[in-house]
Amino acid sequence: MSTTVQAEASKPQRKMQECNRCKAAGFPHQPIAFEKVGEDLATGRVKWKLVDEYGNEHVHKGGTQLPTAIRRKRIVDIATVADVSEARKLLALGWEYKTSYPATLANVPHYVLVKRE
Repeated sequence: MSTTVQAEASKPQRKMQECNRCKAAGFPHQPIAFEKVGEDLATGRVKWKLVDEYGNEHVHKGGTQLPTAIRRKRIVDIATVADVSEARKLLALGWEYKTSYPATLANVPHYVLVKRE
């Protein structure tokens, strides 16, 4: 008479490490591991996702939790004008003052304004 014992194969242990991005944002001791998700057929690159110690997807602490109003907007246009009234018009339209400098031989100041997205 023989006895067979059925046993489950154990999952391989994940190699956990501390998340450097969370640590830099002031949240140390956030263990993460990399889990292979698949492969991009177009490029042949392997896709990975970050998981925490419980197997849930890791969300970085700190920088990504800022509201969108605090994030910097991208500069889409730059204007340099020599006339103060023209600079005031642009400021009224939502442009942002950056700097001014004497740019001509007659020392007429140029005002640099930027428009953000």
